[in-house]
Amino acid sequence: MRLSSISKGVLWLLLMSPLTVNAGNFCLLLAENYYEQLYCEIKAMGQGRRLPSFLDFRRNNELTQAMLLKRPAAKVGVEVVLPKREVAHSREAVPKITQAQTMPVNREVDGGGELGQCLFYAKNIQCGGDNYHLVGNQANSKLVQGALASTNKMEIPDYMGLLSDQQALSQYLTRAYRQYIGKMLEIGLGGSTFSYAKFDFLFHDVTAKGIDFSQRFETMFRFLKQDKQNIAVSETLPDSVSLVRERCGRLDNSLVVCDGGRKNYLYRHIN
Repeated sequence: MRLSSISKGVLWLLLMSPLTVNAGNFCLLLAENYYEQLYCEIKAMGQGRRLPSFLDFRRNNELTQAMLLKRPAAKVGVEVVLPKREVAHSREAVPKITQAQTMPVNREVDGGGELGQCLFYAKNIQCGGDNYHLVGNQANSKLVQGALASTNKMEIPDYMGLLSDQQALSQYLTRAYRQYIGKMLEIGLGGSTFSYAKFDFLFHDVTAKGIDFSQRFETMFRFLKQDKQNIAVSETLPDSVSLVRERCGRLDNSLVVCDGGRKNYLYRHIN
């Protein structure tokens, strides 16, 4: 897949640097639904030369996306689950990511709104005597040994409850999101994470199709590690960020996450 198949501008927002490399270019960091993920994976496996560019592919409705992927996917032994007929008619029929999918907050850690007393700056958040510094991507030389090995798994747990149990589902997604963020930090992609809203959307998108959410993210993680082994990332932090206090929350004692809309921001506690 050439660079023309991905929006260079959007990719820069994700990796904080305009890259001039070929192959996958972390295509999966742009994927926002099941079919976009499959598109990236098929391209990474050397198939789909006749597929449209990523942005042109994204403009299609789900049924068209599925049909475009069916033949190249079959060549690499990947099954494409077709969308339900009632939601396959238009792009507009696909659920949208909205602000209703709120930031996960650890109430025991957050103290019921402690961030309201914090001072927000582009590269740091100050909460009394605690400082949180903006997280960027990391070069492979700075990763712990084995971070990119095949034995390092995403290990998002399966959801065992009812989808109608909103409280249980919310608690599960918060735990799963913390696991996802932790693993992205391990492989040096802390500056290129999904927002909680996108994570929530992907769960419902793949689950509605009868697909194993945990396994889907395991597959994504495997391809991201392959990209990370072969593609350099910039460690440069952005000069400015767009933060809304209400869209930030503590994941745990050491991390604050802020949904900036087009980009997600992580802030890590420093001593």
